[in-house]
Amino acid sequence: MRLAFVINPYAGIGVKFRMKGSDTVKERPPIDSYSLNRAKEFLMNLDENIEVVSVSGTMGNDAFEASSSIKPIIIYSPKPPYSPEDTTNFVKEACRSCDLIVFVGGDGTARDVIKGNIIGKPVLGVPAGMKMYSSVFASSPESASELVNRLFNSGTINTEFAEIIDLDEDKFQKGEVNVQKYADAKIPKATEIIRDPKNLYPVQDVDMIANFIIDSMDDSYYIIGTGSTCKSILKLLGYNTNPLGVDLLRKGKLISQDVFSEDFKMLNDDIRVKLILTPTGGQGFILGRGNRQIEMGIINRIRKEDIIVISSQEKLDHLK
Repeated sequence: MRLAFVINPYAGIGVKFRMKGSDTVKERPPIDSYSLNRAKEFLMNLDENIEVVSVSGTMGNDAFEASSSIKPIIIYSPKPPYSPEDTTNFVKEACRSCDLIVFVGGDGTARDVIKGNIIGKPVLGVPAGMKMYSSVFASSPESASELVNRLFNSGTINTEFAEIIDLDEDKFQKGEVNVQKYADAKIPKATEIIRDPKNLYPVQDVDMIANFIIDSMDDSYYIIGTGSTCKSILKLLGYNTNPLGVDLLRKGKLISQDVFSEDFKMLNDDIRVKLILTPTGGQGFILGRGNRQIEMGIINRIRKEDIIVISSQEKLDHLK
């Protein structure tokens, strides 16, 4: 059996440009990009006996050289800056001889892969994008490699169909979630893949949660995470902010909205910082998906007891 492997080196770097996606980023990718590091995590745990076809440079081979003893067969060699068409063209060539296509990226990369997957081979996403609403992603790079190892050792890939969906990125930057189905993709049938990653839940008890949080607030800084549950706090205080952004609150007043990691440097070191988060609908992630503006620099400043996770009962029931 043969694996096809490709990296979108731009995936996940939208946060660097104060964006919530990277589809429109045209800059040459950094050597040590977020998606390249995620690819290394996947390859470090991949069985070295698996035969792999891949791409030259930061779209594939660089990750192998840095983290794996596997020597991939390079069948496509684009020149940077790379484009979505490079992913599509590689997949068109690779799908003729591979049994599984693994890509590192987000929803935009998934679309590029499916566009080139003219034979309909099964696909698997290693999560590395800013947007990951499609039902093709493993929960982590490690779980993706464990799944691939198991499939190749068994010699059989049982499949099912899942939706590739994506968001209108222009509207997404403005906080409008316009989800559209792009295609159906064949994926391995496995528990490691997160299905129905973006469910919407009734909010009958959300206002009660928001009122409780507001009543409990002290003079600390409050970082309000993404999602409608967190934003219900701000709405009760009279603020209508971007549901996909991270906001900063103190003494019931909005200090700054749609903040990124460098903005936290303005905080007074003598004032305590608290963080309010909600699990990602259908996925259960608290940090790392949908709120990558909150980086380790500010997390390290926050006490464990000051990380506050809120959720409706319906969302929690779905995660069980």
